[in-house]
Amino acid sequence: MKKNKLLFLISLLIFVFFIWHFFGSYVIIQTSGEATLNWNPQEDKNIKGYRIYYGDKPREGDCPPAGYAEKIDVGNKTNYKIKNLPDGKTYYFSVTSYNQSGKESCFSEEMTKTINIKFLDKIKNISFKK
Repeated sequence: MKKNKLLFLISLLIFVFFIWHFFGSYVIIQTSGEATLNWNPQEDKNIKGYRIYYGDKPREGDCPPAGYAEKIDVGNKTNYKIKNLPDGKTYYFSVTSYNQSGKESCFSEEMTKTINIKFLDKIKNISFKK
């Protein structure tokens, strides 16, 4: 009986491998996530906009350009969704403001988020290439 179960399991794995090998290039599985950032607007009327700095390492200093790999100018929005962040990585985020003349503030408090897509969410979001 155990031999039959083992033979069945091996056969099933081989079947899945061949199906994936021939049809896997048509399947898209979600492997990236997102982070939504919200912050309180500055009371200063001279504020023209905000910049989000982020990366997979903590910053090295208190003011730009200290240590973040990415920067997004979001204008005068006070929330922003960053998409396409790879699953399994931890990201570090800070926000700055800048005024009409382009002078930029130092960083806000650093926040972190680990992108962790649950297995069922990966399965639910399987799509097929056309």
